[in-house]
Amino acid sequence: MNTNMSSNATQIDKKTAVFLMAHGAPLKLKNIPDYLDNIRYGLSTLEKVVNEITERYEAIGGSSPLLDITNQQARALEKFLNQGGGPELKVYFGMRNWLPYIRHVVKKMKYDGVERVMALCLAPHYSQWSTERYFTALREGMEENDAKFDVTYLNGFYNHPLLIDAFVERYQSAIQKLKEAGEEDVHTIFTVHSIPAEAIDEGDPYAEQYTHTLNAIVDRVKPYRWYQAYQSQGAIPVPWLRPSVEETLDRIARIGSKPVLIFPIGFVSDHIEILYDIDIGFKEYAEARKLRLYRTETLNLSPSFIEALGAVIWEHLI
Repeated sequence: MNTNMSSNATQIDKKTAVFLMAHGAPLKLKNIPDYLDNIRYGLSTLEKVVNEITERYEAIGGSSPLLDITNQQARALEKFLNQGGGPELKVYFGMRNWLPYIRHVVKKMKYDGVERVMALCLAPHYSQWSTERYFTALREGMEENDAKFDVTYLNGFYNHPLLIDAFVERYQSAIQKLKEAGEEDVHTIFTVHSIPAEAIDEGDPYAEQYTHTLNAIVDRVKPYRWYQAYQSQGAIPVPWLRPSVEETLDRIARIGSKPVLIFPIGFVSDHIEILYDIDIGFKEYAEARKLRLYRTETLNLSPSFIEALGAVIWEHLI
């Protein structure tokens, strides 16, 4: 991990804050054009794409729960970190592509007198293509607000034992429910967000970290049959990491009518890639191939997940 720490004693005496960062999501349908422009760094988005994304948000109720879930995660983590007494640790959160923007929260932290920041992107696996962009947004926010924080950048927590515990709990709960419903011999598809394949050629650790997390879970839960896949490829016309979930469903369908469990271990909160891409898009794709598709519950406010975040923070704080 890329950290910036000097004397432990000096660091712990500073006014320290935890800063959680997430992707962000439009709060209302009318926000979608501006939201998509943010993702495209100010380039305007084709009307066809705006309409497509608007339809997806309409399908999940008109908005994403990401903001509310991230807020609850921050509050739960703050409570966990401060349960033992000592210097009070405040947990802030900011979004890269929508309100509250990372740069606005940087301004708030400066106003509050924060001196040291533990920066954590709410994605287990590090990538220059994804995670690093949040850290860049933080650095730009500091420059814009003349904030001279002493920052510790926490570059992924894919291999933390408590995170693996949290994932195992979600998987075992899902399998138990499927067995109670009469489903046996379940095929499991692990999935994370895809990134451009060229990133791996340039030494990006994303795919390797994904495999590490997957193997740690498989060693614990021993799935009947399992597959490693990628989802939610972007619109940029370049090769993306594969196999896709759709390709994997096609592979399973050639075996026959089977129950399939999607296990999205690249995501820690419900949002559009979970509630639409999996629950609606992949489910329809699977049903058309006579597959019965289910999904594990996302980590969200899992006590084990909050404990994992707390452990990651403390291990780099002292």
